[in-house]
Amino acid sequence: MAASTYDTDNAFFSANLEDDVLVVRDKKHVIRHTTDLTVTDAFFDYVEGVARDPRIRAVVFFGSPDKPGGLETAQFYQMVLSSRREHYALERLFNLINTYTVALTGMDKITVRAECGRISSFHLNMGLACDYRIVTDDAIFENAAAELGLVTKGGGAYFLSRLIGYKAASEVLLWNRFSAEEALNLGIVDRVAPRGKLDDETMRFARSQLSRPISTLIGVRKLLKTDVDALKKSLATEDLLIHNRVNHPDFAQDLDRYLQGQTEG
Repeated sequence: MAASTYDTDNAFFSANLEDDVLVVRDKKHVIRHTTDLTVTDAFFDYVEGVARDPRIRAVVFFGSPDKPGGLETAQFYQMVLSSRREHYALERLFNLINTYTVALTGMDKITVRAECGRISSFHLNMGLACDYRIVTDDAIFENAAAELGLVTKGGGAYFLSRLIGYKAASEVLLWNRFSAEEALNLGIVDRVAPRGKLDDETMRFARSQLSRPISTLIGVRKLLKTDVDALKKSLATEDLLIHNRVNHPDFAQDLDRYLQGQTEG
C-alpha cells in the first residue's frame, strides 16, 4: 500500500493510514517532549489535519508496550523541579494536554485507545478522552499522582465522573494502582484482550464500530460525555491544583521518596 500524507514517525508517535482507519502508535517517552515548541507545533498541525479529513473515519491509538507507567510522570516533575524555568515546563505540558484533550473529544471520528503493560494516569486519561478503551489482561494502571499528592492531568475527574459516576470516580482517582479486571468491572475499559492478540482484537473492534452509523455514535458521545466548556474548566482547575502542589515545600521531598521507592522496587 502506498504511503499516505498521514504516515509519519515523530517524537510522539508513528502513524499509518489503513484504508479509512488511522493507526497511531505512541513512543515510549511522550511527556519529555512537551516543552519543545517545534515538536508540539508540528504535532498540533498533524492533529488538526486528521480532524478535518473526512476520509479518516476512525483513529486507533496504541500505547507503547514498554512505557514506564507512573514513573514517567514522577520523572517529569523531577525535571520540572530541577529546571530554572519550572513555570514554563508546566505550562507547556498543560497546554499540550489541554489542547489535545479538547481536540480529541471533538473529533467527528470513532476513537479507540489500546494499552498494555504499565499504564500511567496520564495515559488512562488519554484513553478516557476516546470513545472506547481496550487493554491487555496483564495491564496495570499506576497513579503516581495519588502517591505524590497531585491530581491527575488530562481530564480524568471530568471523564470518570460521567463514565462511572461521582462516587466510583472519586475512589478510583485516589487508588495508587488497579488491574485490568478491576477496570473492566468498573466500566472504565470496554474490553480486555490477551497480550498477544491486542492489535488484532482492537482493529477488529474498530472495524465493527464503523459498520454502525457513525453520526449516531458521535452524537451520543457529545450528548453524554462532552460538555466542552465544563471540560475546559476542569482542565484549568487541574492546572491550578498541580501548580499549588508542585510549589508546596513538601513536594520535593515526597517526590524523592517516591522515586527512591521505585528504584528499590
